[in-house]
Amino acid sequence: MPTVNEIAKCFNLLFSAFHTKEFKKSHQLNYWRERELLPLIRVGLLCYFGKKALPEVEVSTSWTKSGKSRIDFCIKDTAVEFAVRNPGKSYTNVSASTNTSEIKKLLSWKKGKSVLVLFDFSDSPFTCEELQWYREHPSFGKGNRKKNAYSVLYFYVASARPQELGMNLIEVRRKSRTPSEA
Repeated sequence: MPTVNEIAKCFNLLFSAFHTKEFKKSHQLNYWRERELLPLIRVGLLCYFGKKALPEVEVSTSWTKSGKSRIDFCIKDTAVEFAVRNPGKSYTNVSASTNTSEIKKLLSWKKGKSVLVLFDFSDSPFTCEELQWYREHPSFGKGNRKKNAYSVLYFYVASARPQELGMNLIEVRRKSRTPSEA
């Protein structure tokens, strides 16, 4: 099973390549939306992990009408969801409230680890305090559901000149029950 660090290395390679003049040539990859970047990410994961990387794996959900949804990628037994924020766009594209359905899929993933990857191409990256929003778990509605841990990999541009890239890793642990809930 790939570790979170191996997944972080792969996405770090991709994020830094998107800022390399020799790689992107005339393409402005930092302005591409998530849907446009997903095929490039898919190829990068295939090259890095081989046949272990599968796109759009179907999962069963209890909070959707159809009862099914899709995870962006599955690397062996690790679920990976992906979100992107372009320059000049609102922070909401990579905020915890906008990515609630993705977080729910990761929290309910039972086969292994789960990772939320955020690419932030904007000039104003999140602060450490703002990244703590991901520690708040969204509600699944009524019922007692087990919530699993997930990791957040946040890639951002630290400054415009000289171009510095950064990454933050946040481990979101399963909330433990208090004695009154048991």
